[in-house]
Amino acid sequence: MPLVTVSEKLIRVLEAFAPGEDLETKLENVTRERLELQLRECNTALSGFETRYGMPFAEFAVAWQADNIPQRRSHEVERDFMEWEARQMERSDLLAAVQELDRPESES
Repeated sequence: MPLVTVSEKLIRVLEAFAPGEDLETKLENVTRERLELQLRECNTALSGFETRYGMPFAEFAVAWQADNIPQRRSHEVERDFMEWEARQMERSDLLAAVQELDRPESES
């Protein structure tokens, strides 16, 4: 495991506010909380697209390829498609990071 230098100021704040019994656990918990916050924000954005278009992304992508999306070539719809796809990838990356934290050290 790599060694990391942490400032005294950061240690004081972590000790005061981060949950956990030791510094490593505190850092892991803060990281997990941040990942979960990002995941909630990402899911909210994804839900907005699903509501707007009335379908999940996988279905939208198939309809897109089949040219079955109204105003497919409009700037707004193309932008939505790109952002929606990026959010799907972000969600996948965030879930993988949370799973990595959940994996026992011996399996990493």
